[in-house]
Amino acid sequence: MEREQWTKYLEVSSNVAVLVVAMALLGAIVSTRWAPPRKTTFEDGLQKGQVFGRLPSIDYGAVPQTLVLVLSTKCNYCQESLPFYKRLLEAQQLSGQRTRMVAVFPNPKSEVEQYKQENQLNVESVPALNYGILKVAGTPTLIMVDSTGRVLDLWVGMLSKGEEQQVINAVGPK
Repeated sequence: MEREQWTKYLEVSSNVAVLVVAMALLGAIVSTRWAPPRKTTFEDGLQKGQVFGRLPSIDYGAVPQTLVLVLSTKCNYCQESLPFYKRLLEAQQLSGQRTRMVAVFPNPKSEVEQYKQENQLNVESVPALNYGILKVAGTPTLIMVDSTGRVLDLWVGMLSKGEEQQVINAVGPK
């Protein structure tokens, strides 16, 4: 009789344990799948309102705003975002060139030119740039600056569809 009670207790305990693990797993899946995306911020890095570093041969004052694309030829997220960058270039052309777009790369000039040609990315670029002076931690990063070089907005990482639309709205015709 005692053995039957012990067996029943073990069976109930194992069923409860399986249910607890299943609920925890389900909760983890739900929270990662449907949780709102978190905006990446840098405590020591670039922030809205700060003055952005000067880029070689780029005059921010020539246009009302400049969108700086911080990319790398070796960045998978940059590669995956290429269709979006091409849509951005189209929006820029529709804006009457009110926004200048410049891509900066840490890679050597020959590598950057080959990357742009292979991917049909017709954008002004600055190769061989040290990201440390820009206070940018990684790629891809998009930074909108005004004519004085002050940061209006920035987007970090591979963007969601909503964030992509924000950037297109910022670049497109007003």
